Amino acid sequence: MTQIIDSKSVVSEQELTNLENQLGVKLPVSYIEFLKKNNGGYPQPDDFDFSDDGSSIDRFLEVSDSKNESIIEYFNTYRNRIPKNYFPVAKDPGANLILIEINGAGSKIYYWNHENEVEDSDIPGMDNMYLIASNFDEFINNLYEIEI
Repeated sequence: MTQIIDSKSVVSEQELTNLENQLGVKLPVSYIEFLKKNNGGYPQPDDFDFSDDGSSIDRFLEVSDSKNESIIEYFNTYRNRIPKNYFPVAKDPGANLILIEINGAGSKIYYWNHENEVEDSDIPGMDNMYLIASNFDEFINNLYEIEI
């Protein structure tokens, strides 16, 4: 079972509504429930697979004013670099993102590889995105620790 270490203060329903309104997004219920219990933090275990590769979660993003870990800061920084209808929820140690589908029927989780992102003038597509899980709960439940 995954534990979240070093999560920040509890997030209220009102703070989450304000977040959605401020960013103009509708977050999936499973992710909202996660934020209510764990605002940011490090998961243990923290490894996941995608395609023929894998990575680990460096940190979940948080509802805060932090320049380094804030959901708002990341969303604003990457909004024109990631495809529309995707939202950053975490980062890996290599500055790649874990994204969740928003504003739609789905809530799939993807790995976004910044090394292969589109040029500034191009519209971001799915070429550098890799499916991790069909929803946020599945993603959390499938995290594991690499045996060394």
